[in-house]
Amino acid sequence: MSIAALLSPDCILMDVQEKRKKRVIAELTDRLERTGKIENGKLLAEMVMKREAMASTGIGHGIAIPHCLFPQLRQTVIAIGRSGPGIPFDSADNKPARLIFLLAGPPDSTPEHLKLLSKLSRLLTEKDFRASLISAENPEEVIELFRRAEES
Repeated sequence: MSIAALLSPDCILMDVQEKRKKRVIAELTDRLERTGKIENGKLLAEMVMKREAMASTGIGHGIAIPHCLFPQLRQTVIAIGRSGPGIPFDSADNKPARLIFLLAGPPDSTPEHLKLLSKLSRLLTEKDFRASLISAENPEEVIELFRRAEES
């Protein structure tokens, strides 16, 4: 499954306004709801926060990948938020998350969900790729960066 194919320009926030983990997750789930990708952004935000309570999804290097399986979905959805100063995300390296990738999939897609998380994590371990995402000028450029990275 391609990450680029799951991305939609209207679900990529180039400058998230919120400064706290819970609120940025709500901002991203609200965007998914307003664009018609999900029906209940508030419920998805609650489920993602329950998952966060088990263990933070701040993976370090300025990256967080909050995620969960969500019963109201038929297919996986992704929203991306970028923050200049970063958001405290309880990351292992104690650095704020500048790139937040919210991923939600249907409950019967566990293998695909795990593959997507793994693929996303692998791409984001590349310093140059992270830097390109941080300096991208618009959502379309973010999608193109993923498309090229997945092709190589």
